[in-house]
Amino acid sequence: MTLEFGIFDSFDLGASTAGQVIASRLDFAVVAEQAGFSHYHVTEHHGTPLSVCPSPNLFLAALSQRTSTLRMGALVHVLPSYEPLRLAEEIAILDQLTRGRLDVGVGSGVSPYELAYFGVDQSEARARFAETLAAVTTALATGRLTHRGTLLRDYDVELSVGPVQRPHPPLWYASSNTSSAEWAAANDVSFVGRWNGGSFVPAAEAYWQAWEGHQAARADGAAPTPPRVGFAATVYIGSSDAVALDRYEAAASLHYRHLLSLWHKHGNHAFDGMADLQAGMSRGNALVGSAETVRDLLAEQVAQAPVNYVETTLAFGDLTPAEANANLAAFAGVVMPAAREAASNQRPARGVPVG
Repeated sequence: MTLEFGIFDSFDLGASTAGQVIASRLDFAVVAEQAGFSHYHVTEHHGTPLSVCPSPNLFLAALSQRTSTLRMGALVHVLPSYEPLRLAEEIAILDQLTRGRLDVGVGSGVSPYELAYFGVDQSEARARFAETLAAVTTALATGRLTHRGTLLRDYDVELSVGPVQRPHPPLWYASSNTSSAEWAAANDVSFVGRWNGGSFVPAAEAYWQAWEGHQAARADGAAPTPPRVGFAATVYIGSSDAVALDRYEAAASLHYRHLLSLWHKHGNHAFDGMADLQAGMSRGNALVGSAETVRDLLAEQVAQAPVNYVETTLAFGDLTPAEANANLAAFAGVVMPAAREAASNQRPARGVPVG
């Protein structure tokens, strides 16, 4: 499998209006498709300037009509905050609108404050996640939501629309935790983490080992399309390392103020380390510099890890649409070819399926 590239977008407010951010991202995604990106993933956040598009499905519905090959989805839907019947129906409709190009990211939510907006206690989030995931995927696969609830209520209703992709659109999960990687592999779920100084590598290796074991034990004899496994990075490319660093620091500082705003509003500073920009770059979670510098940084990472996917954040903070487009063009033109070459040189020895 050729190394694929995606975009991760949180729609933080920057210096524009909400409408301008959303409209510019639709244009940005069209350019990404033309440049050879294969996936466009968006976040779900509520009550924070981190996202001016808290309902990802609305954006995805619009994007489905502007693109023809780009796969798209939420990374992730915060499942504990959803009513499962509504979510199953919306996933099915989106898969129809995209003509089978939908990805479905799933998660339990990381912010107790956002969960509380929906009346969900964080202590129940993981159990609600598991119950909702089972209810939704079964409904999409069978055409009927029949569920005896534990934390959820009971359901027995036939769906009026089903997905194009069977039994349901591919699932995605975001984490760098090794046990999470093994869970994802055992459930045919694509997996995205952070480089984190190379700690992602054993998680990816654990994923492929668990996935191979899962495939060998399959009772149905099916041969599913190999999942995507890779890491996410924030990227900013400038005319020189110094120019890139200066602009990245300004835009990323605003982005992280948005990211931490709800936590700070509640007097919680436990995650302030996420805003340490130098630490993020030193851990390889942010790739910043000239096109040649970023090319070499990413090629080195790809050469070390058994991955078939890289997810990039190229528009963030107060970057203008012109700056985001220039960032994308430099990445696609200089960085992507080198990363693909680095990936092809280390397979299949590192375990990534080639078909």
